[in-house]
Amino acid sequence: MFTLSQASYDTKEILKWGGLFIGGLVLIVVFIQMFLVVKEAIFPTPPPKPTLTFGKLDPQLFPASITNDKLTYKVNTLTGALPSFAGQAKVFKIKTFTPDLLSLQNAKDKVAAVGFKDAPTQTSDVDYTWSTTDQAGLNQKINMDVVDNNFTLTSDFISNQAAITGPVPNEKDSITTAIAFLSQVNTLPSDIDTNQTKTSFFTVQNGSFTQVVSLADAKAVRVDFFQKDVDNLPLVYEQPGSSNLNIFVGPSGEILQAQYFYQTPSSNFATYPIETSTEAYQNLQQGIAYIASYNGSSTSVSITDVYLAYYVSSQTQKFLMPVFVFEGSNNFIAYVPAITGEWISK
Repeated sequence: MFTLSQASYDTKEILKWGGLFIGGLVLIVVFIQMFLVVKEAIFPTPPPKPTLTFGKLDPQLFPASITNDKLTYKVNTLTGALPSFAGQAKVFKIKTFTPDLLSLQNAKDKVAAVGFKDAPTQTSDVDYTWSTTDQAGLNQKINMDVVDNNFTLTSDFISNQAAITGPVPNEKDSITTAIAFLSQVNTLPSDIDTNQTKTSFFTVQNGSFTQVVSLADAKAVRVDFFQKDVDNLPLVYEQPGSSNLNIFVGPSGEILQAQYFYQTPSSNFATYPIETSTEAYQNLQQGIAYIASYNGSSTSVSITDVYLAYYVSSQTQKFLMPVFVFEGSNNFIAYVPAITGEWISK
């Protein structure tokens, strides 16, 4: 006869062996995980091969370096060594625009919204120039590519000082004015990081803008808009601390000058092998680099930081490609192409 004590005994046996079984499974899982960790440390799984979908790439377009001096370098990072990076990086295809029958009319509507209502002059297949005189008497010209809507605005603010008298708006009001202007001509792109928006102060000296420290000494406030990080890497431009989307706001909110050259990556990307930081440093030493900034008088530069970024040229390029950014003493900043040379067209 099956008794209560027998049932209790059987239950205890089931729990005991069940617990041992579960404990055994846990130990097996732990041992497997430990094995995989050790295996990965000794024999790491190689990353997938670069896709190289776009074939060989055009070289990145850099302007002339700001100095032709032969500089020497020493590594002075926090660790005393160059950092390590993954052996490959993404290359993104830049978004392109297709002309249509309404391109010119759409461009006319955009510039008319900010006062350019006269008939334009055609300067190339896609470029048109409009002229106007605003209410303050400032003579302005805007040149726009009617396909991608990139534009530059210039004015006679240097020779027409009467149009830019009085105090300039503060930083907050200058940003508001710049955004309002862009929203009329060419809406602020969705990939702009407004938290990075930067202002700087300029006066007019010797026929051109000269940067000053104080708003009280300024004749204009420059507003720069910066794009968001791409694939967790920052974007850098030809002039560090500046962007290709900038507006000079003068007294009474006058738009004295503006540049809107917008290139943004599409979702179409491929992976390419990149140099090691040591190889990039060797290229820097050999002068294979664009020196974007340096305020020193010495030819010896102490490198304090190295990181990867995506470089945005002020010229049209097909792809958004990475660079090594070297930062150092006396505001030294240099860009070294990151994609290995075998995948760059000569």
